[in-house]
Amino acid sequence: MDTPSLQQLLDDIKAQIASGNKIAAIKLYRDATGAGLSEAKDAIELIAAGKPPRTDAAPTLPDEAMQRVSALVTAGRKIEAIKLYRQAAGVDLKEAKDAVDALEGRINPAAVVARNAAMRRLVVLALLIAVGLAALMFFLIRA
Repeated sequence: MDTPSLQQLLDDIKAQIASGNKIAAIKLYRDATGAGLSEAKDAIELIAAGKPPRTDAAPTLPDEAMQRVSALVTAGRKIEAIKLYRQAAGVDLKEAKDAVDALEGRINPAAVVARNAAMRRLVVLALLIAVGLAALMFFLIRA
């Protein structure tokens, strides 16, 4: 799509949003880009908020920043890695977390698998405790 038609599309979408017709704006976006419904809805919400729609391309970090993020992930300092990635790439918290999670999966997949298994065990244990407490309360109330 050339630049004038892209600007015209954006103007048309903004006009639809301004008139309160988000559904028409979503349809315009989908027709022009071939995006799915969810992706188009997200893009229209960003445009309505005055932000550019997201692209599929992941932000690229300078090599030095990526090395520092990787070192933090390797050292188990994931929160610091997310903060650094967020600052260096200029993305929101969710995007930074998703990017660092993906990086962690490439750096140390065994640790990710082990952590996920441990989380599943923790959830099962919490459910068992909740069921046990509910059964105990049931029997105490009936007695």
